[in-house]
Amino acid sequence: MARLRVPTGVGNAVEVLGVLLAFYLLLSTAYAPSTPLRFLLYLISMGCFVFFPHGLAHYITGRLVGVRFKYYFLAKSSVSKLKLPLFSTLANQFPVLALKVDPESLRSASSGRKAAMFASGAAASMVLPFIAPVASMGRVSVLVSGLLFLVAAANAAFDLYYSPKAGDISRARLTG
Repeated sequence: MARLRVPTGVGNAVEVLGVLLAFYLLLSTAYAPSTPLRFLLYLISMGCFVFFPHGLAHYITGRLVGVRFKYYFLAKSSVSKLKLPLFSTLANQFPVLALKVDPESLRSASSGRKAAMFASGAAASMVLPFIAPVASMGRVSVLVSGLLFLVAAANAAFDLYYSPKAGDISRARLTG
């Protein structure tokens, strides 16, 4: 299967627009006429905070530590490697933007710098979704905000389980 190559500038623009969409959705909750609609907007915003900053975090961190990238491409999520019935099936259905690392720059980077670049994506995907529940405080009931915190915590817990087995933290550990 041929990879669809996306220039890094275009890929980064998509990632930035996705993050801006997440913030726009948070702001839109103020105009939502009902709590269920607000809740849905917060959930979609959280999804944007999981997906879009991931590659951007790799790119920014990589550039800061001397790792270069060739391009973005569409790929299956590495979640599919876990063989978890629901998660693996969904991961196979929805492509993600992935970065092609320049192998020469990766080889020349220290193991700590490589680890920082690999771990940055997982860190962004675990931490940034908490923006939505924090933003919900005082705008929806404590119960709804609490449910949003639970969803964000479940995302972080899943990533903490998955990433050392088949994701970015696994790659970070392999570099050392």
